Amino acid sequence: MDCLPLLCTFAVCSAVISQSLDRKRFVVEGAVRPYGDGQYEYMHPRPGALHVSELTSIAVREGDTVIPDNLDSLFNVTGEKSRQVKGRTVLARDNKTVVFYADQPFALEENVSVKFGPGLRVRRSERRKKEHEAGCYEWSFWIRTEYGSASVQTILPFDYLDEKNEQEAIELGSIPMNRYRTLPTWAAKWRPSPEGEKAALDPKNKENKAIRDGELYYFGVGGNYGEHIGQSVITTREGDLVWWVKASAGAGMLGATQNGRLALWDQRPNDGAMAVYEVNSTYQVVDRHQMGHGYPLDYHNAFFDEEGNTILTGKTKVNGVLHNVVHVLDASTNVLLEWRSIDDFIDDADPILPGEADNGDVYHINNAERTPDGNLIISLRTCNLVLLISGKTGRILWRMGGRTSDFTFIGEDMDPPFFGQHDAHQLFNGNIIMYDNGRHVKHGSPRPSRVLELQLDLDQMTATKVWSFSHPSGLKSKCCGGLQMIDNGRGQPATMLIGWGYTGPFFTEVTYEDNPRIVREFEGLRGHRPLLHPWEGSSTEAPRLLLCSDANGEASTRNGSIDQLQDWTLHFSFNGVTGINKWRLYVGTDRDVPLDKPLIERDKTAFEEIITLQELVDAMAAENFTVTPNSDTSSADLYVRVVPVKGDDELLRASKTLEVPMILSSYDEPGYAGVLSPPATAVPCSCYQPDIGRREHMDRPKSGAGSAVVDMAAVNECAELCMTSDTCETFFFFEDTGECELDETRDKKRGGLHSLKGVISGRRNCLEDMR
Repeated sequence: MDCLPLLCTFAVCSAVISQSLDRKRFVVEGAVRPYGDGQYEYMHPRPGALHVSELTSIAVREGDTVIPDNLDSLFNVTGEKSRQVKGRTVLARDNKTVVFYADQPFALEENVSVKFGPGLRVRRSERRKKEHEAGCYEWSFWIRTEYGSASVQTILPFDYLDEKNEQEAIELGSIPMNRYRTLPTWAAKWRPSPEGEKAALDPKNKENKAIRDGELYYFGVGGNYGEHIGQSVITTREGDLVWWVKASAGAGMLGATQNGRLALWDQRPNDGAMAVYEVNSTYQVVDRHQMGHGYPLDYHNAFFDEEGNTILTGKTKVNGVLHNVVHVLDASTNVLLEWRSIDDFIDDADPILPGEADNGDVYHINNAERTPDGNLIISLRTCNLVLLISGKTGRILWRMGGRTSDFTFIGEDMDPPFFGQHDAHQLFNGNIIMYDNGRHVKHGSPRPSRVLELQLDLDQMTATKVWSFSHPSGLKSKCCGGLQMIDNGRGQPATMLIGWGYTGPFFTEVTYEDNPRIVREFEGLRGHRPLLHPWEGSSTEAPRLLLCSDANGEASTRNGSIDQLQDWTLHFSFNGVTGINKWRLYVGTDRDVPLDKPLIERDKTAFEEIITLQELVDAMAAENFTVTPNSDTSSADLYVRVVPVKGDDELLRASKTLEVPMILSSYDEPGYAGVLSPPATAVPCSCYQPDIGRREHMDRPKSGAGSAVVDMAAVNECAELCMTSDTCETFFFFEDTGECELDETRDKKRGGLHSLKGVISGRRNCLEDMR
């Protein structure tokens, strides 16, 4: 069996790092103890630190494995206002970091004094497990003033976007996704770009099976502004949709973790702030992560390393300026390391000149992750700076870019070397690679956006450009973007996955070679940061099955036809489930549709399959299916279910039964025959939003198993109630109870909508346009 490709994503990839690291590329620290008169590897808060959170823990790490005896006697903490501080002491999961938690928050604006030791005993690994007792140390720090809520990112109101943030939609023309109805019609859509169409015809790409195969899935997230806000997707590498989700405004997907889960940031009901959630293969929440010490989460980044730690980024506001915070948290949420820009960006070491802090967000962190040797690489976009932070001490090891750079840059078009960058990584060969936006909101566009790879020489402190790729169109993206190096295995060349941010294509994949060529490219979704990763998704829900009259031609639009069977369509999909090869469709004369013999079986061709009522009726005739008329003999109800098939013959969960009310004419009772015509009332699915509710609905209790039937007539009735109401702007139909909720809020920009199974919603103005 072939190995899966090597993917440098959240987790540090499994690879053998040489015991003798190349000192020209990597900073080799060895045993280092810069704190406490040379006794300790790490201390938090730093001696003399200012603006410390009142919810801070206090941590000391000697650097070797702690012998966990008498830990409660190690810390003696007093505050100017708090006096003697009571608390508890724990040994973190690394067995090296001792952490003190105060029972109560510290008082604002107080000086806190810490006396540590004696009694900390460790086993010195470099001395054949010899025990060593660290000495005492005393230091103090200052708690911040009152923390203003202006620095906390919160979910914005239901109708939250203004027109200046709206972006022009990319004209995609007539594409299959336009006919999808099991997703909202405003869901993100994409297609191969002109460059992607050219790449599909390139013989070199057709020959490369490793690049064409379907082992990997693409994970993408829409932007924070515009029509794709809060939308995240998983697609095949060839761009076929697998999973679509709409989260709250500003929320989105961070990608796959090494333990086979998805990471998303969101604000769920009862959450006071944004959090990072882990969901399993059925998309159920199984874990939740937040910053320590009360700092609000910055939702650009989450990184899960091989030690089971989580790296998150946050922010704190000091004197009107947003400062950045990076936390390494263990599985018990102990903060193993905290880095704050306010501790290191002082006087001449501040990358921002006096007077440049007008907009407050002057540093703007957009990623923080492990390097192959265990340090942290951090990208600060607004000040054009990349930092290497010691994974042991939390101190800055080098600065790259901006006005405080330690490096001399070599190569063409390297002044400045990068501008407004995102998603900086250190590769296993020590090179630094990043997405160089090449432009900045405030300072304009010095060059087209590009992926930039730099080779380091730490002896000479030089960074030499060794590879770059700009889009053939010369696009310039002022916001967002990212990259991922893909090892395709089997002796095939590596490729580079590029997300161009809010300006560029959905994603581009190019060969990683001297003369790169585009392998595939899609446009439509305004994405943020790309990721390819193995994934196997399933679901605890049933497939979605709908009947619509507006997906074929002009049906159900103003003055459109709904009279022909060809005008009506059945739509079915199974959101998030991978490995479906075909679908089976079953028909019955009552709600209990037998699943013994399918009427139609067809190969899966796309995320959503579409069958016209004409195809259904033709298949019924071919199988001599007997229709049972209703009591008036002028109508007959058909009942339809679909079942997805995984692999060759694994039957997955069946859909709910869909009721299809047909008109029956020329009925011959002795022969049980008649002519079937489509329903009399249009079902404008383009105005309906399946499985979309409000965030507040997520806490709504469900009533048992709910209805086993998809009743589109009831949805129509709910929509009609909204139409006849003087105040209704949006309706929500709950399939489990049949309840119809009318809402006065017009979700013009969809900021407060959230994916929620079993809810069909719609807007009044769309329905009015249909009349």
